[in-house]
Amino acid sequence: MRRVIFLRLPSGVFGNGGQAWLSIDLKPSRDMLEKRGFSILESTVDRAISLDLRPNDIVIYSSSDDPEIYEYMKDAFYFIRNRCQLLPHYDFLMAYENKGFQEIYRKERGFGNLDGNYFYDLDVSPRSFPYVFKTITGAGSSGVHLIRSKRDLRKLRCTIFSVSLRRRLILLQRKWKLSKEHYAAYSYRHKGFRRYAVQEFISGLECDYKILIFGERFFSLKRYVRKGDFRASGSGNFDFTASTPAHVLDFAASIANKLDAPQLSLDIADSGGTCHLIEYQALNFGPTTLTLSKGYYRRESGGWAWVSGVSDLGETYAHSLEAYFDKHDIRATA
Repeated sequence: MRRVIFLRLPSGVFGNGGQAWLSIDLKPSRDMLEKRGFSILESTVDRAISLDLRPNDIVIYSSSDDPEIYEYMKDAFYFIRNRCQLLPHYDFLMAYENKGFQEIYRKERGFGNLDGNYFYDLDVSPRSFPYVFKTITGAGSSGVHLIRSKRDLRKLRCTIFSVSLRRRLILLQRKWKLSKEHYAAYSYRHKGFRRYAVQEFISGLECDYKILIFGERFFSLKRYVRKGDFRASGSGNFDFTASTPAHVLDFAASIANKLDAPQLSLDIADSGGTCHLIEYQALNFGPTTLTLSKGYYRRESGGWAWVSGVSDLGETYAHSLEAYFDKHDIRATA
């Protein structure tokens, strides 16, 4: 009998990015998979590397917003990914809370309709303005800045890329003691680096859409740009009742087909009928768009249908796994 192994945190939590101390109810998923003939096991992420895994085991996991746990998971899962079938696959663990990796991934895979890049040195950032600057981590709109000129870059150098006073004094001392060549190498080492992503700026946006995709169910939230700003994420001005244009849902579905994960969170901008993918996650993202929605969209022949009703996160998560298993014809006898 084929095994499905759920990996929780040692605290018992299984991914819920909105309230990281709470857990998704896995009972509906367990019941669904047992009915399909799978053997269900549970373990924890800190024990994953020592599990006796088989090639046809399916290991279902979430991530953690604690940076130390997350970094541990990246290291450990790098090795277990070749001993089992990770769901979602390892690429999405790398992309979790890492906007820089997301930019490389979307460029390599050719999706999203938005130009961007990934750097660590402010001096190599674009000099064609404007563009959007993002630190690689940060929820909502934290760490997101609109760069209009060199003046904005200088502000970043004094804040995000600043070097401590102690280090500046040491650099001054080394400048007098070292040769020009050696000082160049030493000063570069202590230049003040920070990983960041840049993205093409889309002007004139009044809102964007948060789309959560769980299998065949598309939950949507319209987020308005705050007054005097360019960011909708984190504005708090949200509309759970606004209808979502079909072309936005079509775009979300096309991204879902390319990424191929059971659950997805997509931030989508709509600029005059052309959609752009701002960010995406497949792990441990906030479920508010689902839990506060009065229904969801489902693709039907000829378009999109609205299904009214309040959704349960645990049941919806189970549906997403079932839909994924059906799509890929994953069977307990394989």
